[in-house]
Amino acid sequence: MWISEMAKWMAANQIKIAQGAAFVLTIVLYVGAFPPYDFPEAGFVVLIPFLIWFRMGPTFKQVAWTGLLTGWVAWFILIFWLRHVTSVGLVLLSGVVGLHFMLWCVGTFWLSKHLLGKGPWMGLPFAIGTSALWVVLEHIKGWVFTGFPWLPLSASQWSRPIMLQSAVFWGAWGISFGLALLNAGVAAYMLRIVRYSRTHTKTFCPEFYLALIVFVSMTFLQTRHISGQDREPLFRAAAMQPAIPQNEKWDASLSREILDQIEKNTLLLAPMKPDLVFWPEATLPHPIKGDSTMQAWIERLATEIDTPIFAGALVAESDEVWYNGVYLIRPKWGMYPEYYTKRHLVPFGEYIPLRSVWPWIEKIVPIEGDLYPGEGASLLPLSMPSRTINIGTLICYEDAFPSLARKSTLEGAGMLFVATNSAWYGQSAASFQHMAHSVLRAVENRRVVFRVGNDGWSGWIDEYGNVRDELLDEEGKIWFSGGTTWKVDRDKRWKGRETFYTQKGDWFVAVCWGALLIAGLIALRDKGALQD
Repeated sequence: MWISEMAKWMAANQIKIAQGAAFVLTIVLYVGAFPPYDFPEAGFVVLIPFLIWFRMGPTFKQVAWTGLLTGWVAWFILIFWLRHVTSVGLVLLSGVVGLHFMLWCVGTFWLSKHLLGKGPWMGLPFAIGTSALWVVLEHIKGWVFTGFPWLPLSASQWSRPIMLQSAVFWGAWGISFGLALLNAGVAAYMLRIVRYSRTHTKTFCPEFYLALIVFVSMTFLQTRHISGQDREPLFRAAAMQPAIPQNEKWDASLSREILDQIEKNTLLLAPMKPDLVFWPEATLPHPIKGDSTMQAWIERLATEIDTPIFAGALVAESDEVWYNGVYLIRPKWGMYPEYYTKRHLVPFGEYIPLRSVWPWIEKIVPIEGDLYPGEGASLLPLSMPSRTINIGTLICYEDAFPSLARKSTLEGAGMLFVATNSAWYGQSAASFQHMAHSVLRAVENRRVVFRVGNDGWSGWIDEYGNVRDELLDEEGKIWFSGGTTWKVDRDKRWKGRETFYTQKGDWFVAVCWGALLIAGLIALRDKGALQD
C-alpha cells in the first residue's frame, strides 16, 4: 500500500525531486572536480543533473533561483579559505561568482525550450550553444568587477595532462567548451535511452556523437605533441619558502627575525650549487627599491652565495607610489636596473576601488594605502655562461589570467616564474587551487612554469602540464619553512617558438560568442515559425 502511495507522490512531484537532486548532485560534483578533492572525472558529468531537469518542465523562476543557490553554495565551499581574510567577503564573492552558474542555467533553459523536441538535429545548436554560453560567461567572469577568473571548468583537469594539450590552439577556453559539450551530449543520450525504454522508438542523437568527436580530438589525438620530446637542461634552480605567517609579515618589531629566517633558508641552499634562487611574493619586510639598507642586505647575500636571487618585495618609487614587485639581484653586480611590477592587483587586498568616492570602505577594509599596477611584462634576464634566458614573472593570482602569461611569452619569455603568497589563506585548498592555474598557463604557451609560495605550493611544471617536482616536508605536506634545488629542463622543440594560442590569443572566445548568437537566432526563428 505504502509503496503505491510513494510511487504516486513521486510521480506528482517529479519536478521538485529532480530539482532537489540537481541541486545536491551538482554541488557535490562541482566541488569534487577541483582541489583539494581532485576528482577530475566529475567535470565530465557536473552539468548533467541540471540538463536533465530542464527537460522536465520547470519554470524560469525555479531555474533562476535554483541555479543561483547552487552556484552560491558550491563557490562558498570552494573558496571557504577566504574566511581567513574576510567572512563578509566570502559570502558576497561566492554569490557574485555564483551568478555565473545562474546565468548559464537561465540561458541554457531558454535554448532548451526553443530548440529541443523540434527534431533530432536541433540538438546540435543546443549543445553547441550551451557550451559556448559556458565559455562566454567564464570569460566575462575574468574581467567584470576587475575579474575573478578562479577555477574555470578546464582547471578541473589539471592533474590529467592528456586532457589539456589542445589548449595550445584554443587556450583553456577550449577545454571548458569540450567538457561542457560532453555534458550536453551524455545528458542527451541518457534521455534518449529513457525514451527508448518507454516507447521503443529509436531516435538519432547527433550532439552525443559530436561530443565524442570533440572529446577524442581534444585528448587522444593530442598525444603526438607529447611524444618525441628532446629535452635540454635549463638550469639548476632553488626554491626558498620562508613560511612567514601573514600576521607577522609586516610587523616592524619582527623584521630582524624575518630577515634572519630568510637568510638562514637561503644559505642552506648554497651548498646545492643552484644557478639561481627563487623567493616568493613580498618576501622581505621592506622594499628593495627605495630602501638602501634593504638593498645592501640582499646584494650582500647574493654575493655571499654567489648566485642570482629572484626576490619578491615591495617597490617604493616614492613616498606615495608603491608597487608589488620581483627583482633580480646579481652577485657582485647588485640589483638589475629593471624589475617586474604586478600588473593585475587584488581589489580590497592591494587597493580599494573607488576609495575617493566611497571613503567609508576604509573602515571595512583597513588598507592604509593603495598599491599601483605595473605596466608591461618587464622580463628579467638570467645570464649564464652558455646562454641568457628571459624570465617572465607573474605575481600571486596573475597566473589565473591567461592574457598576462601570454603577453610575457610574446615578449620573449623562455620560462615563467610565479611568485605567490598563500599565507593569507592558512593551510587550505587555496594553495592547490592556485597551482592548477599555473598548469593551464604552462600548456597554453608551452613554457616551463616555476612556482614559489611563501608556504607552498612550490615546484615546477613542464610545458605539457606535468608537475615535475614539488616541495614537500617529511610528512608530505607543502606548508613549512625550507627549500630545495631541482634540475629544470625543457623540450627543445619549443625553444623560441610560440603556440597558436600565444600568437592569436582568445580567438576561441570570439568563436563562442558567434556560436551563441547563431544558436539564439535559430531558437528565435523556430519560435517565430511556431507562432506563425
